[in-house]
Amino acid sequence: MKVFYLLAVVVVIALALSPFLGLLPEPKPVVQGEEIAAYDTLPAEVKSIDPVTAGDTTSAAIQGAIYESLYTYHYLVRPVMLAPQLADGWPTESQDRLTYTFKIRPDIFYQPNECFGLYPGGKPRSRTVKAEDFVLAFKRVCDFHVDTQLALAFIEDKIVGVAEYRAQTRKYAAGDFSRYDLPLEGVKAIDEHTLQIKLTSPWPQLLYVLAVNCYSPVPRELIDYHFSTRPAGEGKREPIPIRERPTEIHVVEHAVGTGPYCLEKFDGNNLIILRRNPQFRKETYPEPPDPKTLTASQKQSVERDKAAGLYDDAGKIIPFIDVHHLKVTKEMNPMWSMFMAKQVDRAAIPQEIYSQVVTPHKDLAERWIERGIRLQKYSYPALYWLAFNMDDRVLGKSKSLRQALNLCFNVERYVEVLYNGRGMRAVNYVPSDFEAYSEAGPSPYARYDVQAAKEKAEQARKELVAAGVIQPGEDIPELTVDFGGRDEDHRRMGDFAQQQFKQIGIRLKIELNDWPSLQQKVNKKQVQMYSMGWHADYPDPENFLQLYYTPNIKRGTNNTNYSNAEFDKLYEQIAVMLPSPERTALYVKMIRMLNEDCPVLLLTEPVGYVLSHPWMKNYKPHPIGYGMGRYHRIDAEMRRRMGGRNK
Repeated sequence: MKVFYLLAVVVVIALALSPFLGLLPEPKPVVQGEEIAAYDTLPAEVKSIDPVTAGDTTSAAIQGAIYESLYTYHYLVRPVMLAPQLADGWPTESQDRLTYTFKIRPDIFYQPNECFGLYPGGKPRSRTVKAEDFVLAFKRVCDFHVDTQLALAFIEDKIVGVAEYRAQTRKYAAGDFSRYDLPLEGVKAIDEHTLQIKLTSPWPQLLYVLAVNCYSPVPRELIDYHFSTRPAGEGKREPIPIRERPTEIHVVEHAVGTGPYCLEKFDGNNLIILRRNPQFRKETYPEPPDPKTLTASQKQSVERDKAAGLYDDAGKIIPFIDVHHLKVTKEMNPMWSMFMAKQVDRAAIPQEIYSQVVTPHKDLAERWIERGIRLQKYSYPALYWLAFNMDDRVLGKSKSLRQALNLCFNVERYVEVLYNGRGMRAVNYVPSDFEAYSEAGPSPYARYDVQAAKEKAEQARKELVAAGVIQPGEDIPELTVDFGGRDEDHRRMGDFAQQQFKQIGIRLKIELNDWPSLQQKVNKKQVQMYSMGWHADYPDPENFLQLYYTPNIKRGTNNTNYSNAEFDKLYEQIAVMLPSPERTALYVKMIRMLNEDCPVLLLTEPVGYVLSHPWMKNYKPHPIGYGMGRYHRIDAEMRRRMGGRNK
């Protein structure tokens, strides 16, 4: 332990006194004229700014502005298209598809931070990104002492040595970062700008996963400086005792990424401020891609965006906005009030005033168009559902009961009453624009049929009697559904579900929780039914099918606890297959299995409706990627003329 304390102090001294390879000259102020600000709201608390702990979309939105990955998505092209970001092009792949070699761009600098040392005037330095920084990122994902949630689940059985490295880190104290000196067999820095990843088996989705910010590079200086030492007065630092050291990035000073914005203020439950990164490389607004690289649908997307003016800024240096002010606003009405007062640049539409804004034909009403306000309608690859705990003594024992609950739920009415029709009924276990969706067809239980539901409920009673859950003549026991919110919207969802189940004689108890409490109950299997959903991490059906793979119960992504040996066998086949008609056929078979077994009550595929003021330019919501605020532009002069906020 003493050796590590000494090492930390030596590193700090070296940072203060020695120049780094790859250091830039002291940066000049970025903003020469008027500072351009954007104002926006966030619908939920930002739980984490640490990329390895990304597990919710709100936190990921902030992380995406600060951190970057090897790959990203083209901002405008739809269906989505991968593009290199920190990687210098595409990787080379070994013949057996098990070894990938990536070149890292040599012109990528971290945001300035005192962990890299200080200039003579006291401003923090920066340095270039190196391959070893990605190695550290993967080690943190594998670290037993860091709550890595979904990031570990993606790679746990895919990259060589992950389980072994994780087991080794468990032997260390949480604050003993010498564990990051241990090798991770499957992730190596061949040289400063060459990264190698070795797989346990072929993994077709690897590049998609490497576009997730969980695997953004992390400089070792950050750990040795901010996690291992603290200010000791008069410009000095002292070691932090191992038992007191943080293990996760959780304050402004820790947020050191390569993205276009630095974290200036972080109050995850109130206000977040992002300011332009002075070391951000020269990057430009996207040009239309070469048509030869596009599918027919993507070509059509490009032409539509050209006509809409979304390529007018092509080739201009980004980001256009100097500072983003993000106010956490959990209730819709305050958010709407800020939009109407021109205090924020965009907003969602509250349910109670929807009919005043949107016509029956789903277009923006004329009086709003006259104000210059624009409506963006967009779908994104997500499914919402009421999940069944397949380990539950009632729901897990009767497939007919799960089928009956699907049949008696009027989802179309649910979408209309609770969401003003902003969504479509989910009819199988992958989003409607994904491969295999059309071929698999709708679930036979994804329809509203009360008579069929009653017949299934009678079969369910027989199944529960046979399983010893109830006695002959007894009713199906009361069920309980948990929601992740205590507001009026969640109460209305509960009331609606009670009415639907009552049609077939099933009583339903409603439990309202805050979101963290629901997550905890789900992880501990303390729920019977619960409201949740899944937003795609990448555009492949495998990302949804893995939610029902038995080994993923322990990894935390199979939260229904569904287990089917035949399904697992098929999953293990498709997990290593490249795109092909054969793989699509297996996807179809797996979707149809889930359609029959009904581990969830399918509800909706959401459709987003967002209003923006006319001064907000280049706004096109991305269905998967994060960090796209770098492409937005604010016409500050127009905002000023129209009485909008400019301070």
